[in-house]
Amino acid sequence: MKKKISTKIKNILWATDFSKESKSCLPYIKFFSKKLKTKNHALYILPKFSDWVYEAAFFSNEELIKEIEKTKQKSMKKIINYSSKVGISFKTKILEGIASEEIIKYSDENDVDLVFAGRRGISEIEQILIGSTTSRLIRNSNTPVFVVPKHKRDVKIEKILSPVDFNELSLPELKYSIAIAKQINAKIYVVHISEFFNYRVPVLKRDKLIEKINMKILDIAKQNNYSIENIIYDMGEPAKKIIEISKKNKIDLIVMASNQRKGLEKFFLGSITEKVLMYSNTPILVLPLSDNVLS
Repeated sequence: MKKKISTKIKNILWATDFSKESKSCLPYIKFFSKKLKTKNHALYILPKFSDWVYEAAFFSNEELIKEIEKTKQKSMKKIINYSSKVGISFKTKILEGIASEEIIKYSDENDVDLVFAGRRGISEIEQILIGSTTSRLIRNSNTPVFVVPKHKRDVKIEKILSPVDFNELSLPELKYSIAIAKQINAKIYVVHISEFFNYRVPVLKRDKLIEKINMKILDIAKQNNYSIENIIYDMGEPAKKIIEISKKNKIDLIVMASNQRKGLEKFFLGSITEKVLMYSNTPILVLPLSDNVLS
């Protein structure tokens, strides 16, 4: 049974590796903490190396245990220092293992509603072949992941961009966007991108399709006691257009799902979400697979 995605943010997790990208999450965690009075968790994962690595390093078991304990204590002090500087209270945990797996496990066991992770600036080929911890996290997490790019920007969330698929409306993403917008008093910009740019589609049919989708969007908003005033339609390559529209409208947060493409197509081309993650300077909140139930 899949974990229900809570639209009420009560528990936040900062998954940190102490990088600059990871530290860029802190102002956003403070923003949510103040707005929603959240309980905040901080998690650092020590890598668990194979036995041969320790043998090659000439560590005895006793030395190894001491070294690990020393590193844990240093990591705990770092988090306490960040907590003090930024003014955020954390429940802190230091674990050993594969970072993405331990973050997912911790999130599930502690009812975390939103995981914050920094975006490392790795190359496209690395993204395809191995992926970063954040990339693996958004592909496998049962909890929404708030990805913060290294790019500096004002920490505010007044405008949320919610892309919806032109052929199959992305209902969970839109409903989640509405729920978050209501909690933090933000405006939603809904965008649907048509990939029909290589085909000659009759204008009348296209207009009717746009009208039908607009009506559906407004109906969903009404059902959730929310008013959407900004619905944008465009044509072109989806990821590129989402980034362009985000820049043009000075969007503060993009909400997307992690499963726009599947199988080999996703492996070789990358999903739309991952392309936006790679090139956008706007924070992105990534929802798990959209068949998860919102609560």
